[in-house]
Amino acid sequence: MGGHSEGKAGSEYILIELMTGNGAVGLGEISDIEPDWGGVDWETLQDALTARLLGKDIADRHVLVDTFAEEFPASLHRELKMSIRSAVEAALMDLAARTYGVPVYDLLGGLKRSVLPISWVAYIRDEDAIDEEIQEKVKAGFRAFKLKVGANHASDLARIKTVRQIAGQDAHVRVDASGEWDIDEAIEKLNEMNELKVDAVETPIKAAARSIAKNSPEQVNENVDDVAAALAQVREAVTPRVIEHISDFDDAFALALAKQKAVDVFNVIPGQAGGVFRAQKLIHLAEISGIDVLLGSTVELSPGTAIALHLGLASSGVTEACDLIGPGLLVDDVCEEPLSYKDGFLSTRPAAGLGVDLDESKIAEWKSGGS
Repeated sequence: MGGHSEGKAGSEYILIELMTGNGAVGLGEISDIEPDWGGVDWETLQDALTARLLGKDIADRHVLVDTFAEEFPASLHRELKMSIRSAVEAALMDLAARTYGVPVYDLLGGLKRSVLPISWVAYIRDEDAIDEEIQEKVKAGFRAFKLKVGANHASDLARIKTVRQIAGQDAHVRVDASGEWDIDEAIEKLNEMNELKVDAVETPIKAAARSIAKNSPEQVNENVDDVAAALAQVREAVTPRVIEHISDFDDAFALALAKQKAVDVFNVIPGQAGGVFRAQKLIHLAEISGIDVLLGSTVELSPGTAIALHLGLASSGVTEACDLIGPGLLVDDVCEEPLSYKDGFLSTRPAAGLGVDLDESKIAEWKSGGS
C-alpha cells in the first residue's frame, strides 16, 4: 500500500494499555511496524513505561511523554521512535479523557464537525482489476479516491480513466506518486493526467520521496528551501493541486513550504509526527498560511484510527478528505466495535475517551498468528 514494492500479506502492530487505579483504560497503537525498523525488545519498552508512568498523575501527561521519549536509544529508527511516542501520548490522552468523562476531542479544543470525509486508497493493480473495488466503494458512498501511481504511466492513465468513469465527474480523484518522478517528468505526466480530471497529486518529486522520508529525512531537513523550491516549480506548472507529507520532517520543512507557497495541501500523519499535539501544531501552521490539510494513514487499526479521527473532528484546518482507511482495508480488527464507514465518512461514538475498547478474544487470536 505504501509505495511500489511487492507488498505484504500482514503487518505487526503493538497495542499499549495504560490503567488507572479506578479501572479506566487508555489505548495507544504502534501501527504497521516495518521489518527494516530493527528489532525492539517490547518487554524492555514495558519496563520503561512502568518506570516512567507508574504512580504518576495523568495531568502531567505532556511532561511524562517528553521525558519518556528522551530515553529512546539513539539507534532506534526515527519512524519507530515517533510511533512509540505517539502511541504513549494517545494512551495517556484516552486515559485522561475517560477519567474526566469526556471525548478525546474535548482535550484537543472541542468538536468542530461531527463527521470526517474519507478518501478511499485503492490497491496498486492494473486497470482490469480495479473496477470491482471502486464500484463497491462508490455504492458505499465514497466520493473521494486516491491511486498510487508512478510505476507504469500507461497503466496509471488507464486506471485513472477507469476510476473517473465509475466514480463520476464530481468525485475527487487524487494520485500519489510517492516521489517517483523528477521535476520535468512530474510536470509532463501530471499535465497528461489533468486531461483525465485528476484533482491533486501527492509527493510528486524524488526530492521528497517517501523512501527518503522513512530512511534518510535529513536529506530534506538539511535542504528545506531547495526541496520547497522544487515543489513550487511543479505547483506553478500543473493544474492538479500539490500535496506533500510534512510529519516525517522537521518543522522547518513545513515553514519553507508555506513561505514559498510550494504546495496546496499538507498531509499530516499523527503517528509519524510523534503524536496529535505536534500534528495539531502543523495543522495550525497550515491554517495561518492558507494551506489545506488532510490526515494521512499508516493503515491503522481502530485505536490508531480513532486518535486521528478525534484530531480531525477537533480541527477546522483539516479541510480535505482523509486517508484513514485502516479499519476498512484490514481483514480484521481488535476492538469490540471497530470503527466503520457510513456514506464515505467516519464519525466517533458519544463516549468518553477514544470511544473504542479492545476485544480480548481478538487480541488472543491475532497474537497467536490469526486465522
